[in-house]
Amino acid sequence: MDLEEFLSENGIPPSPSQQQEPSQHPPLQQPAASQGPPMDLRQILPPTRNTPSPIDPESIQVPVSYEPDPADLALSSIPGQEIFDPRKRKFTDEELKPQPMIKKARKVFVPDEMKQDEKYWARRRKNNMAAKRSRDARRLKENQIAIRAAFLEKENSALRQEVADLRKELSRCKNILSKYDA
Repeated sequence: MDLEEFLSENGIPPSPSQQQEPSQHPPLQQPAASQGPPMDLRQILPPTRNTPSPIDPESIQVPVSYEPDPADLALSSIPGQEIFDPRKRKFTDEELKPQPMIKKARKVFVPDEMKQDEKYWARRRKNNMAAKRSRDARRLKENQIAIRAAFLEKENSALRQEVADLRKELSRCKNILSKYDA
């Protein structure tokens, strides 16, 4: 099949002058072996090409049959707020780094007469509450990371299965195509 025959079958005019003025787009160079005036491919191709638009990788959702244990979800959600969703929550590298081990300070003996002071007990209550909040926050984050990791493992196995299925289908299509080529 030559170029003229291809153009006529696809409803494309053989001459670029029938479409648009050549001054709008600079003409593309053709190999020296081709005959006739140089053609601009932008004028040859139909304006309504069905080219897929780029896909945002974050928008792809793989169907994964993963339902975490409701007790685990309760332990990884903040009371009064939205339930933790392992499909949506992504952790940064900084969040996944383990906290450095800080050496505990030596215990300082406090004489009994200082323990009578209300200021001492106010500081102790404040410190105990801060320590509890810190432990709870660490536990919450550990639970969230564990649930997210379990979800990602399920998603990874689903993706591997999908890739295997697509490879089988590609192989089957290549076999069919090779039969028609021969």
